[in-house]
Amino acid sequence: MEFQTGHWLLDQKINKLIFFNLGIAIAYIVIVKISFEFTSLPGNIASVWLPAAMTLTLVISQGIRVFPGIILGSIFGISKSLLELTPPLSIFNFIFLNLICAGLNCLQPFITHYLIQRFARGQNIFNHVNAVFIFIIAAIFSPAVSATIGIGAHCLTGVINWNNYSISWLTWWSASALGHLIFTPFLLLFKSFSKQKFQHCRIEKLFLLTIFILIAWLTFIKNYNLEYIFLPLLIWSVFRLGNLFSNLLVSLVAIVAIVATANGYGNFVKNTPHESLVILQSFIGVFSITSLILSAVVDEKRVAQSSLEKTLNTLELQVRERTAALQQSEAQLDGFFSSASIGMSIVDEQLRYMRINEVLAEINGTSVADHLGKTVQEILPNLYPAIEPFYKQVLLTGKPFLNQEITGEVPSQPGIKLTWLVSFFPIFNMDNIPCRVGVVVIDISDRKKIEIQLQKQARIDGLTQIANRRYFNEIFLIEWQRCIRNQQPLALILCDVDYFKPYNDTYGHPMGDECLIQIAKALSENIQRSTDLVARYGGEEFVVLLTNTDAEGALHLANMIRDQIHKLNIAHKNSLVSNHITVSIGVCVSIPTIDKQPEQLIGIADQALYQAKQEGRDRIIIKMMDNESVLI
Repeated sequence: MEFQTGHWLLDQKINKLIFFNLGIAIAYIVIVKISFEFTSLPGNIASVWLPAAMTLTLVISQGIRVFPGIILGSIFGISKSLLELTPPLSIFNFIFLNLICAGLNCLQPFITHYLIQRFARGQNIFNHVNAVFIFIIAAIFSPAVSATIGIGAHCLTGVINWNNYSISWLTWWSASALGHLIFTPFLLLFKSFSKQKFQHCRIEKLFLLTIFILIAWLTFIKNYNLEYIFLPLLIWSVFRLGNLFSNLLVSLVAIVAIVATANGYGNFVKNTPHESLVILQSFIGVFSITSLILSAVVDEKRVAQSSLEKTLNTLELQVRERTAALQQSEAQLDGFFSSASIGMSIVDEQLRYMRINEVLAEINGTSVADHLGKTVQEILPNLYPAIEPFYKQVLLTGKPFLNQEITGEVPSQPGIKLTWLVSFFPIFNMDNIPCRVGVVVIDISDRKKIEIQLQKQARIDGLTQIANRRYFNEIFLIEWQRCIRNQQPLALILCDVDYFKPYNDTYGHPMGDECLIQIAKALSENIQRSTDLVARYGGEEFVVLLTNTDAEGALHLANMIRDQIHKLNIAHKNSLVSNHITVSIGVCVSIPTIDKQPEQLIGIADQALYQAKQEGRDRIIIKMMDNESVLI
């Protein structure tokens, strides 16, 4: 009975998988037809290959079990196009190309999925900047492999002339890559859609969606130069409404732009289909990548802010950033720049300011008018060496540099170190050549101060306010290596408060804490050189690290410390040594070499301290690391 039940369940799973793949095949055929009908420019040049987005989404979400459906859909989806070729294909070439294309339609998403799993393992793809970059790289790389093999197969069968290999390869690659970048993120994020989430900011979403549709209609149907208004609206969507809704808007704009251009409408229609293709793909490609990167940056920023708030429990960071973008229209660009609450500017190839908003001009310590026509070096002479390479690389490579932390001084606040998060974006001319650089600046000085404060707290003992053992271990290893290089002596002094437990039992822990604070202060007062270090090593045990100090100098300082503790005259009626607090001191001195270990120096100093306790306490024992001599 159990065997029959198991067999029935297996049949059910197989049947479900078969119908699932049949559904995928049908959907693939429909999407192929849509791509040919609505996304192709004159000459049957596909601007975006929609099946690439479908297959990548399926493989990432469902795995390789969707391959049968993809292969079946590919064979039936492109067979009609292959049969209509002139001259007609031979049966062998027809089967060969069908199999090649079907295999590549599985290989392409498999490569992308593998790279994402390999290098962004355990991360939500669209919520981490690193994962987004990996997705972008994988989404661009896998179509390159597919195009190389696919166009090669078409050339071998005579469908494409070898002289047209490059342009055919570029067309295949760009259409598939844009399919990945534009539609796959929305399809993958859509699984997180819920009615409750949609109700959040519903009016704002409907308003923004209406504005997007209106601007898309004016731009791509009525031929108004409004395409760069999309960018500030997109930034608004990212910061306010999240990556799902932002990707919905990106997909919407891309669909309108593609369909309109394919039908001869809009500013992207040029003299030749290939010229229209380049402009169209550049716009929607940059638009999509900007959305992905900004969404990830915002998500990471929110996570970082939440973590800081939980750690400090006193920090309340609310970052409210308004929309900003670059656009060719003078009036629209000026209006957007003036309304942005973050610093923004545009510079030309000579690094002269072409546009700048009031926020950044105020940061730089002068007016907007004083910036225009002047170089970055003239306005920011102190920061120029740090930021000039980013401008040059953006103009040279056409690639953005995002979230670069830059620290320095500006003329408006001399002597004060500030930190900014700066992103550099390329702006392309009609020939798709980077001719200007857009810059977005966010002041993160407060966050940087908090990070420094946290680092400092991690190094300081909370009670005595001197270095803790962790920080001592770090500095000790650094000084050990330095003394090896310079062949200088290194001394270590271990101090232990005599009969401290009876002191706590007699006077109470608050008085015990006060005693340790006074001893730490006394130790610090006897350290004059900045290279030396005093740290709390354990409960009532302290350590002093002395660089370039021989046995005589270490013994002298140890005596000073012992005398200083006596002068504190902290009463201790239950001490077996004195009627006041005393310390036992162990000292070790050595010239470090590569055949010695730093732990040996600590161990011998600890032995000296133990000997001081055994011989009556309130005394100093000094040893050399190689036990050459002993001084008491």
